[in-house]
Amino acid sequence: MQKISHQTYYFEDFTLDLTRGRLLRGSEEVKVRPKTFLLLTYLVAHNNRLISKEELISAVWPDTAVTDDSLVQCLKDVRHVLSDESQTLIKTVPRRGYIFDRAVNENGHEVPATSYTEETTGVHLVIEEEETNGDEAIGTAVNSTELPASQPISRARRLRDAVSRHKISTAVASAALASIVIAAIVFAKPILTWWFKPPSIAVLPFINATTTPDNDYLTDGITDSVIMNLAQINAPETFPRLLVTAQSTTYTFKGRNVNPQSAGRELGVEQVLVGRIEEQSGEWIVSAELINVADGSTVWRKNYFLGHGPDDLLDAQADIAKDATEHLPLKLTAEERQRLSKRYTQSPEAYVAFLKGRESLMKGSPSGLRESIEHYQRAIDLDPNFALAYWTKGVSIAVQGVYGLTRADKANEEAGTLYRKALVLDASLSPVKAAIQLQKIGEWDWAGIEKEGKKNDAYGFPDGGYLVAMGRLDEVLDNLKQFLAWAPTNGWLNYNAGKILFLMRRDDEAAEYFKKAVSLVPNGVLAYCGLGRVYLHQGRYDEAIAEFQKADDLDERLPPTREQLGYAYAEAGRRDEALKVLDEMDQRAARGEYVTPLGIAWIYIALGDKDQAFAWLDKACDEHNGGLPYLKTEPVYDSLRSDPRFADVLRRVNLPT
Repeated sequence: MQKISHQTYYFEDFTLDLTRGRLLRGSEEVKVRPKTFLLLTYLVAHNNRLISKEELISAVWPDTAVTDDSLVQCLKDVRHVLSDESQTLIKTVPRRGYIFDRAVNENGHEVPATSYTEETTGVHLVIEEEETNGDEAIGTAVNSTELPASQPISRARRLRDAVSRHKISTAVASAALASIVIAAIVFAKPILTWWFKPPSIAVLPFINATTTPDNDYLTDGITDSVIMNLAQINAPETFPRLLVTAQSTTYTFKGRNVNPQSAGRELGVEQVLVGRIEEQSGEWIVSAELINVADGSTVWRKNYFLGHGPDDLLDAQADIAKDATEHLPLKLTAEERQRLSKRYTQSPEAYVAFLKGRESLMKGSPSGLRESIEHYQRAIDLDPNFALAYWTKGVSIAVQGVYGLTRADKANEEAGTLYRKALVLDASLSPVKAAIQLQKIGEWDWAGIEKEGKKNDAYGFPDGGYLVAMGRLDEVLDNLKQFLAWAPTNGWLNYNAGKILFLMRRDDEAAEYFKKAVSLVPNGVLAYCGLGRVYLHQGRYDEAIAEFQKADDLDERLPPTREQLGYAYAEAGRRDEALKVLDEMDQRAARGEYVTPLGIAWIYIALGDKDQAFAWLDKACDEHNGGLPYLKTEPVYDSLRSDPRFADVLRRVNLPT
C-alpha cells in the first residue's frame, strides 16, 4: 500500500496538518496537546456527522478506561484552541453526542456532506451526498446488521439507488463496496496508530566495565547524553519524529542482568541501544550496539576509542547518537542532523563536573542534592557558557525547596534566575522551558497556567500539579496511566500514581503502586511515606509508623520526614511522641535549621489543635510551600474544611473556595 505523502484538512481559517502533527491558524502554529490533537482530528475527519461520546472515547483513548469527564475536558481544550467557546463549530447534541458543523477541505478538495437515512424492506440505508465537479453523487447500501448507523462511513462514492432499483449487478457492486467500508473500519485503528506513532528507541544504561567502579558516573552520563542528543531530533513544540524513552525510565534497568530484547518489549519500543565502557591495554573504549526488538537481531555495532581517559567522551556521545539514527527507519533533515550532533560545552573538564553533579542528583538524598549543586557550580566556573549546568543547578535548588530542605519561595526564585540564564545562553533548551512553566505552580499562578494551556503538565511532569490543585484527579490519573503504559518500571511514575489514588481515597490501589515504587527505588523516601499514609488511613497504625521510620532513617532524620513521623504518631494516638517531635523541631529551628511550617501544621491538625494548625498554615502560605496546591484534595485537611479560616487559606493560594 502506498502511503499518502501529505494529509491536510482545512476549515475556517485553520489548517490541520496530520503529517507534521500540527494545527495552524492562518500562518501561526497553535499549541495543541496530543490527545486534543487526536480528538480534533477525529471530529474534523467526520464532520457534519453526529458522533457519540462512546465512539469518541474509543477513538481517542483506545484500550484505556476513562470517564466522561476526560472527554468533556478534552473537548473544552479543543474548543479553546479553536476559540469556539460559543460552540458554533463543535455543537453538543444533548444526551446523544457532538457534531463538527463546518465544511472541510481535505488535501485541497472540498467534501462537504449531508447525511440522511432511508428504510427499505430488510435493509437500512445510510446515504451520503457529496458535491463533486459536476459528477453525480454516488452512494452505497450497508446492511444494518453489519454496521451500526453510529459508526463512521467511508467517503467512497456510492450508487444512490442501488437497492431501491433492485438491480442485481448494482446490488452486487454495493455489497462489495459495503465490504470495503467494513474492512476500512476494522483496519482504521491500526492505520491511525501507525500514522501517529513515529519510530521508538530506548537507550539502556551503559555498563561500566572499567577497573574502577567509581566510573559509574561516566557510564550514566554517556547514557543520559545520548538520550538527550536523540531527543534533540524533535524540534520544540512539534509532533515528535522519534519517540525516545526517558532516562529516568531506562535507569531502572541499571545493574540488572536483563536481555535487551526483553527490556525493549517491556518498554514498548522498536529499537534498543546498549553499550559499555571498558579498558584494554590502558586505552578506553566505548562500544555501542543497536538491537531490533522484534527479532533480537543486531542492526548496527561500533567501537569508539577514547584514548587514555574521558576527555574524548564529548565526541563519543554525539557520534553514537548520530551513527545510531542512521540505522533507524527515519530520514533526517539537515536541521535535525545539526540538533542531533549538538555539543553543550567544549570543555571536557566542565562536562565531567556536570556528569558528577548529575550522579549526585540521582541519589535522591539531601546530601546528594548538596553535592550536585557544588559539582554544577564547578562546571559553570570552568565554562560560564554551559547552559545545561545552569539549568541542572536550578533543578537541584528547586528540589531542595520541594523537599522542605529550604524555603520554597527562596528556592523557586533562585532556580528561576538560573533557568533564565540558561535560556539566554541556549534558547532551544526545551527542558528549561518546561522548568519555567513548572515554576508557575510554585507561584500559584493558576490563571497563567490556564492561559498558556499547560494544564496537563505534559512537558515531563505527569503528576499533574495544576490539575490536582483544581481537584481534577481523574484527568491526572488518566495522564499517569498513559505514561505508565510506556514506562511501567519507572519508580517516580508509580509513586505519583499511588499519590493520586490516595487523594481519590482509593487506598488499596494506592498501596499497590507505592509498594511497586519501593521495589523499584529501595531508597525512595517518598514512596515509604506514601505507603505509611495509606496504612494510617486504614487504621493500621503500627505498620504505618514502621514505614515512616524507614523513611526517617533514609532521609538522614531531616525535618520533613521527622515531621511526617510526628504526624503519624499523632494520628495513631501516641500524643507524647508527637509532642516530642514538635519540641525537637523547636530546638532545631532555634539553632538556625530550617523547619517546614506545613509539616508542623499537620501534626497540630492530627492533635486536634486547630488554632495552632491555622497559624502554621499561614506561615506555610508566606513561604509558598510546595504542598499547598493539594489543599482541595488532601485528606489531612478534611477536619478543617468546615472552618471559615480554611476558605481564607484557599484564597491565599489562589484556589477557588
